[in-house]
Formats: sequence, structure tokens, C-alpha cells
Amino acid sequence: MPPESRLEKLMRPHMAEIATYHGVDPSEELARSAGIKPEDVIRLNANENPYGPLDKISAALSGLPLHLYPDPNQRKLRSALSEYTGQPAERIIAGAGGDEIIDLLMRLFVERGQKVLDCEPTFGMYAFSARQADAVIASVPRNETWDIDIKAMLEAIDDSARIVFLASPNNPTGNLLTEEDARALLETGLVVCVDETYYEFSNSTLAPLLEEYENLVILRSFSKWAGIAGLRVGYALASARLISHLMDIKQPYNINIAGEAAVLAALRHQGELLERAAILIEQRQRLESVLDDTDGVSYYPSRGNFLLCRFERLTAEEAYVGLARHGIFVRKFPQTVLSNSLRISSGTPEQTDRLIDALRSVV
Repeated sequence: MPPESRLEKLMRPHMAEIATYHGVDPSEELARSAGIKPEDVIRLNANENPYGPLDKISAALSGLPLHLYPDPNQRKLRSALSEYTGQPAERIIAGAGGDEIIDLLMRLFVERGQKVLDCEPTFGMYAFSARQADAVIASVPRNETWDIDIKAMLEAIDDSARIVFLASPNNPTGNLLTEEDARALLETGLVVCVDETYYEFSNSTLAPLLEEYENLVILRSFSKWAGIAGLRVGYALASARLISHLMDIKQPYNINIAGEAAVLAALRHQGELLERAAILIEQRQRLESVLDDTDGVSYYPSRGNFLLCRFERLTAEEAYVGLARHGIFVRKFPQTVLSNSLRISSGTPEQTDRLIDALRSVV
């Protein structure tokens, strides 16, 4: 690292030295690293929808008034989401991916040195956003079945604690947050953000608790089930009071014209998208059946469009490299507790065929 420059001395120290969040590389880079052609890459590393967008969604992006700003109040979008979720529009806000809403919650509630809680292993954006806020991160380890340790969570809460982030299904472990545990945390009065990004795969939600708790936030996304991850649209459900404050502090035009049009089209054709989601669930179950009869690799039960697999005789790095040689890219994690585990996204039936052959070869 070169000596600190005058420019860096002007920066906020915690931002200049921040540990960044590492997303997945583009297919061209994955191909280059593996020495294969980009068209031979199978991306099972980001829980993306391998079917891509519906043609009807792509068609909805044609002829948009790109010279005009989008509606800062998200009227059409919130109305359509209200119909889809059964929640009033005043309880809904859309964001540039769920990531933006996580960031907005940090901006609204967390000051320097205050505490943000999550349960590792989990989605890395919670801790990354907390680092941006110069917050104290309390990552409470999950138990051996990946459920949260509610006793340890409650013990970690002090006067400086502000937000708890919990994914359900949890990424990468695939298990659900129980209503009992959610209620125990909500009763503390902290903001509890339940990330339901994979709701359309799990068909399980804690949204009914919104009627009881104004400190509950439900986070969802169109990146996975709707096949529009590249357009970055997510949304949150919360009390009208909380949503009003989030609307006040968001960027005015945070959802672009294309993102809005794609979401409105996705909601018009949700039946077809949910059929695709059902296929991805079937492919995850198919992989589970194969692994049940495969020595050297096991899996943890999942309610998402992914499976966390544990390799008995290989490290995660060894298994990752072995699969990459077959053109199949999955997700590895830096945590020691996952040193023998890889997360594998559901693919098309043809991709699952190739995955199964590759796994048998690698194992």
C-alpha cells in the first residue's frame, strides 16, 4: 500500500480503509480465469434466474421516455406492489435493489459507534453497510442447524443497538426465521429487518406481523424470481410511519424508468414467472435427491433457489476449482465455518444435468 496521500487524509478514516463487499465476476472474467469460452460458463454462483427475463418484460422496455425523470413518489410502482403484496401503498417503498433499502435503514437509524446485529453466516451486505455507517457489528454465530441463537442475540443487545438484520430464507444456509424468534427480537423495540429476498421460492413470510409491530421491516427483491437482477429493483414493507421517513431520505429518482417498467410487466405476468420459480425449486430438489445417494458431499435443507453443500473430503476451494474446470461456477465464502461448503444455485434442467456430472467427477 503506498503512503497515505493528502487526498486520503481528507477522507473519513473508516471509509478510506473499508473492507469491501465482493460480488460475483462477469461471465467473461469467469471464463478467462478457467480457460474456457464465455458461452460455456454456467453461472450457479449468484442465485440469479437462469431463464432470464420474460420476453414480455423485455418488450416493456422498448420505447420508454428515457428523456424524462421517473416519478419520485413511485405511485404506479407502489400501487402495483400493493396489489401484489396485499399491503397498503403507504407501507411500501421501492429501492435500487434491496441493497439501497439496507443503506437507507442505516442512514435513518445508525450513528457512528452504535450497534448493528446479524447472524453469521449470512448475506454480507448487512455488515458491509454497517461498516459504511462506522457502526459496531455484532455478528452472532448460528447454531449447528443454522438457526439463530436467540439467547445469544438477546444478550448482544444493549443501549447502543439499533437494527437487527435476519434473512429468511437465510443466504447461504437456506433455513427460515421462526415467528417465535422474530417476535422475541421485535419485543426489544429495535428495528428488525427480515430479508425475504427468496419469498417467491419459500412461500413463507412474516408480513402478517406488520399489523402488530411498527419496528418490523420486510425486505424483498425482483432480482431472483423475476429474472431482472441487472435492473436492480427491490422493495420494503413496513409501518406507514417508517416508510414515510424512508421516502423522505431516499434519492428522488432512485428507481429508473426501465426498472419501473420491468417490475410493472413482471407483476402483470407473475403467473409465468412463478411457474419458472417452481421449476427452479424442482431442480433444487432433484439435486438433493442425487446428493442423498452421493458419497463425499451432503447438503443442508433449503427453502431458497439454492443449496449449501458440504464436502467431506475436499475443501471449498478444491471443490470450487474442480467444478470451474467443468465450466460451472458456484459461490464460496471466506468464513471458517464454511471452509468445506459451497452454495450452488438452482439452474435449468440442462444445467442441472451438467452440474450432476461435474459433481460426481469432482467428488
